[in-house]
Amino acid sequence: MRWLKAEEVLGSRCPICGEPLDQPGICSRCAAELRSERRGNLVYLGNYRRLKGVVRRLKYRGGFVLARPLAKPLARGVVEAGWQVEAVTAVPTLWWRALSRGYNPAEVLGRALAAELGLPYVRVLARRYARSQTRRAKDQRAALRAGVFFVRRELPYRRWLLVDDVWTTGGTFRAVERALRAAGAEAVYGAVIAAGKRPL
Repeated sequence: MRWLKAEEVLGSRCPICGEPLDQPGICSRCAAELRSERRGNLVYLGNYRRLKGVVRRLKYRGGFVLARPLAKPLARGVVEAGWQVEAVTAVPTLWWRALSRGYNPAEVLGRALAAELGLPYVRVLARRYARSQTRRAKDQRAALRAGVFFVRRELPYRRWLLVDDVWTTGGTFRAVERALRAAGAEAVYGAVIAAGKRPL
């Protein structure tokens, strides 16, 4: 298999266990062990301490290949929750940040998750400039100011699945949820890779 030989030459390793990859993105053992957890209106795959390598690779190292193996267990969690969502969207990033990375990690994951669920992915959100969340204290993240996120067009659906990479304090999720509800959303549920602490 040509891809596997290239990975072996490059010495790429699984971002969860650190062992050499035997398939794209995440090793087969770790992929098989991924299970969604649910707390309130959020599904996630585990603690950030365990999954930080996955988050960082998706976020900073062009890990498009990770989206599908992450989306599969998240999709199972959404189905098991019985939320009856109608569409998927993602927490937006600033245009210049997306330009520098080449993509929005949350959107890459959101599109893969929408495909797994057989739902439309709709880009309805935008954000105004605010200092990066990674450089903010936890209390500042939780109190993310109103108006940072906004809906840029009329919502075509009422029940949404909102995708992001990490749940830290829930400040980002709540800020985006407020924007969606103000625009007419009836329900907003969440899906993330990892939670920094027990969410909700």
